Amino acid sequence: MHSGASMKSLVLFVALIVSSVATAAPMRFEWGGSNGRCEGCGPFIQADGDITPQTPADFQRFLRSQPSVAGVIRLHSDGGDLAAGLALGVLIRQAGLSTEVGADKLNREWLGSDRRRMSERIPGLCASACAYAFLGGVKRTIEEGSRIGFHRFYKREAVAQPSVKQFTGDDLDSTQRALAGLLLYTIEMGVDARLVALASDAGAGEMRWLTPAEASDLKVAYQPEAWKPWRIEAYKDSIEAISETADGQIRMVAHCSRQHGFQVVLTDRTQDGDEWFKQVKGCAGKRGHPVFGTFVDGRSVGIFKTQEGAGIVFVLPHGTPPLTSPALLDADPYPMACRSERYQGSTVNFAPAVRLAFRNCLP
Repeated sequence: MHSGASMKSLVLFVALIVSSVATAAPMRFEWGGSNGRCEGCGPFIQADGDITPQTPADFQRFLRSQPSVAGVIRLHSDGGDLAAGLALGVLIRQAGLSTEVGADKLNREWLGSDRRRMSERIPGLCASACAYAFLGGVKRTIEEGSRIGFHRFYKREAVAQPSVKQFTGDDLDSTQRALAGLLLYTIEMGVDARLVALASDAGAGEMRWLTPAEASDLKVAYQPEAWKPWRIEAYKDSIEAISETADGQIRMVAHCSRQHGFQVVLTDRTQDGDEWFKQVKGCAGKRGHPVFGTFVDGRSVGIFKTQEGAGIVFVLPHGTPPLTSPALLDADPYPMACRSERYQGSTVNFAPAVRLAFRNCLP
């Protein structure tokens, strides 16, 4: 989450970016998806065409004209005006939208009950200025078959006449400000700043298409609720195993002590209070709470508040647990009112990391 002050500073920097001129059809915004409940067919905004200086205003006008706002905008564009692309990204972030790279096609077999276009997702591409606009998404998805590409910014006049001396001191100054603006924008959007250096490898007429691994590593593709692999950290005179979501809002910690034994602590900063965890504590039934392959009696469960959110701690029975699954609070014996799919944890490094953290308590 970014402060209003930092976002205002970013908007000012965007206004200083050197722009290029778009040549294809200007970007248009349309409703896509269906009104059905199938996975991946919900409503979205489809954005196709070149980003022009008018695109940010067109996008704002589109949002104001709609009775409701979809949570996702799909981008399919070769690029266009860099400054407008960054401004569009800022607007996407301010609207709280997720972004996807891809196009759509009409599906006349879907019958809508409203005026929206009935369409389905298909692969697409998002390059140059579009790729920077894509970074504005709160959640960012590059589906299989779609591509995202970056290159360094440039002036078309310089590319058309590369041997002509046409840059002034003001041009050099604006170039430095443009680079600073790109770095600020990238960091504010939660993306690794190495992306700007990588993009500079591709000049005019070139494109640096990211591999899925690169997009994930640089946080270009970003799923805030996805769980990171388990890791080991020092904790007092022992160690603890930790897995957390990409946005750091939810965390699982496994550790042990001679005094308390094996413990698994779940902390959720998105909880307004501890009421839900209190409810969950009484939902396990006679067998107890399933935790890492064993069962924990309700008397060995504690609830606590934090400055931001709340948590629940499970004190496991003696003996090394089977470590069959890191998932908490999402299966039997919990009734539906006490279940959540948010606390899955990661299976990557799960058993080795937790076993190592628990070793301090073993004879």
